[in-house]
Amino acid sequence: MRRVFWPLLILALVGGYMLVPETGAPSPNIAHHSDGESWYRIEQNGQHIGYMRNAVRDFALTTEINYHPPDAPAVIINQQLHFAPTTPWLLRRAAYSQRIGEQYSAVSLQPDKGDEDASTYSAMIMRNSSVSHTRFKGSLQLEEMYAVESWLQSEPQLGSTLSAPYVDFEKLQISRRQHRLLARDEHGYDLTGAHAKSATQTRLDRDYLATKLTMAGRYDVTLSSRDEAVPVVIPKAVAVGTTQKFALDIALVKRQQLAELKLQVIGDSTLPNTIVGRPGTLSASSTNPMPETYLAEHIDFPIQHPKIRKLLQRFALSGDDLADAQRLVAFTHSQLSYAEQQHADTVLTALAERRGECTDFADLYTTLARSAGLPARTIYGLAYDASGAPGFRFHAWNEVYAEGSWRSVDPTWNQTITDATHIPLNDDQHADLLRARVNQVSFRVTGTRYQRATL
Repeated sequence: MRRVFWPLLILALVGGYMLVPETGAPSPNIAHHSDGESWYRIEQNGQHIGYMRNAVRDFALTTEINYHPPDAPAVIINQQLHFAPTTPWLLRRAAYSQRIGEQYSAVSLQPDKGDEDASTYSAMIMRNSSVSHTRFKGSLQLEEMYAVESWLQSEPQLGSTLSAPYVDFEKLQISRRQHRLLARDEHGYDLTGAHAKSATQTRLDRDYLATKLTMAGRYDVTLSSRDEAVPVVIPKAVAVGTTQKFALDIALVKRQQLAELKLQVIGDSTLPNTIVGRPGTLSASSTNPMPETYLAEHIDFPIQHPKIRKLLQRFALSGDDLADAQRLVAFTHSQLSYAEQQHADTVLTALAERRGECTDFADLYTTLARSAGLPARTIYGLAYDASGAPGFRFHAWNEVYAEGSWRSVDPTWNQTITDATHIPLNDDQHADLLRARVNQVSFRVTGTRYQRATL
């Protein structure tokens, strides 16, 4: 599996700390900046790979990101947020586009007809040449964009956290991002995610302007001049090598009959020292009490697209959610052929080419399940790989909500209950393992318990 890791960087950059217009500013006590722009240099492991530009003109906030990692496709992001010039400074319209390699996606938000306050929006989504329409949930005021700055002005205690809203173009809603005050000195502030081992850290000066952002030791984004930010030489792409593998001390047999797998983590990582895997193990966020959150259209899940609706007509829904969720595993599995290191990038491309990696299988399952009215999401983590030397590789699978609880399934491997070797990872853990050197992290089996029946 080659997880699309750069959206995590995009969120950290675009959802960050921007300039705010001086005239008519909603929070006069904050140290505001006049209209202008700031440039940032993006490096990966010390190599200059691109830039970010933040700009303010009147009540429009613009972000442009352009970078090309040597081990991944080029990424171009553009985002514009336009706010009303009078109180309560509501978001009036917005646009977002991303091009990752040959794949292009765009979202535009417009107020509903007759909504003079621009508090409800319709969204148009473009995925390459296809277009669909849906609703955007929530509204945002300009002042809320600077919740972090207002919070810091109040001099919160070290370790304090804040949940700040932002326009989430991937989920097509107003989402919230967690911030924690890590340190403060005479020159500025250090912020990180709410999790104690967050992969992202941001440095702000005393005017609340971001001067440096570091993500998982993989990316460094530094305030600079335009000339320093824009690369003179485009990084040379490197061939994608063998999928990263984390060694296991012994080979596992009959993994689908494992009732329990206990692992000790060897090496320095954000993983817990001990991991216990069981069939159908769920991710840490599976206790979310609102499964309806995972029914919505998403930039990666075209649930209302005609091709998805037509495909779903071939899947006869029975009205039994659990049975349908389980049958959908085999249905999804039958739509694609597995192609190692040939990520299709989008669900529609995977269907057109009839092939993909585990991420494509999982995203197709999420799309079909949501289109059928079943809450579902794509899960990223590690899973056992029996080929060659024993070990774990990055993998993607699904969680689907049926009969009052979340259930873990794997359409790539055609499992209606994931086996005990599936290890879910949160974003910080995933980012940390991505940058791990060969043999830096490995696993040791400390216990196994088998059941007789095959899953």
